[in-house]
Amino acid sequence: MTWLKNGIPSKPEAYAQWRRQNSPKFFFEKITFSQNTSWDPQPAIDEAERIPNGELKYFAHKFVRTGFPPDWHKDPVSGKRLDSKKHWSEISDDGNVDIKFIWEASRFSMVYPLVRAYASTGDEKFAEAFWALIESWAESNPPNTGPNWMDGQEAALRLMAWIFGYYQFSVSPSATPERIAQFTVLVATHAERIYKNIDYAISTHSNHTISEAFGLWFAGLLFPELKDAGKYLRLGRKLLEQEAAAQIFPDGGYSMYSINYHRFILHLYLCMIRLGELNQSPVSNLVLKRVSASITFLSALIDPETGQMPLYGSNDGAVILPLNNCDFTDFRPLLQLGTYVTQKQFLFEPGPWDEDIFWLYGPSALSQRERARV
Repeated sequence: MTWLKNGIPSKPEAYAQWRRQNSPKFFFEKITFSQNTSWDPQPAIDEAERIPNGELKYFAHKFVRTGFPPDWHKDPVSGKRLDSKKHWSEISDDGNVDIKFIWEASRFSMVYPLVRAYASTGDEKFAEAFWALIESWAESNPPNTGPNWMDGQEAALRLMAWIFGYYQFSVSPSATPERIAQFTVLVATHAERIYKNIDYAISTHSNHTISEAFGLWFAGLLFPELKDAGKYLRLGRKLLEQEAAAQIFPDGGYSMYSINYHRFILHLYLCMIRLGELNQSPVSNLVLKRVSASITFLSALIDPETGQMPLYGSNDGAVILPLNNCDFTDFRPLLQLGTYVTQKQFLFEPGPWDEDIFWLYGPSALSQRERARV
């Protein structure tokens, strides 16, 4: 495996064993639900059941029949396809295909309900579905070939979902050494694609800059055995800190003037803060201050009874950390998590918006609150 540092075993069985013993800390290691949660696990199970049956949720709200695995180069709504054989730089998205309908399946948002359903049921069919989707995508999308490699932000969000699933499913019987080795190659090729082409994202001074930087940092932190992990980690961190200062105003407002994109970048920064804590790599005080100010800023705008926000700015329905049963227009999960990350306090009473904290901090964070309420 040419992507690994010297001294790391490259044969699948030896590498999988090395990885099990040397894996950096994640939010969890194969987590399971207790019976006493403030949310109902059944909606996630129901959604996960639809995935192997060929139905995926598009744009966080509508199920679309795609087949299983989906045709990764086809818009399932219009039925149109893009060329899967060309280098991504030779493919245009200016034609009569809405590229987002092709990219949506390859964001792998379906990983999150699979992970949540597995935590509730322990049913191995959800783990097998995850690995089958990864294998299908890898076979259909060779590195830098086809439309799903066109955008660095899409690659970063795919990495985020994949690695989230990997930490849940890597201990499943379906996680063979060959699948684990292939997965690490996929992480490496995605990180390298982002790294070599990030100048465009930097020039946009937008959520694209932040998401691609996060993808680099995420891969570099959690796969340190990659020979270029250090450069991914350093550049990712530098850009994330730089863009927090540039894009988040001191009062907590966001420079893209969009409530939905504000949530988008905050999910990335909240994950960064938590993973930095777990791996002795804390973020700068500036990042903490700007993220904390953002949570305060948005808390002043929310209707606490519904979780609704003003309809302000661009909104493409993107929720990049879908870890709860709430509607995508409900911002209580974000603000509950953000308040806990930045203050170790809870903004709302117990409810389905608690589940994000469970995934990033484990059940102890919520049980401590319950003991404090007695």
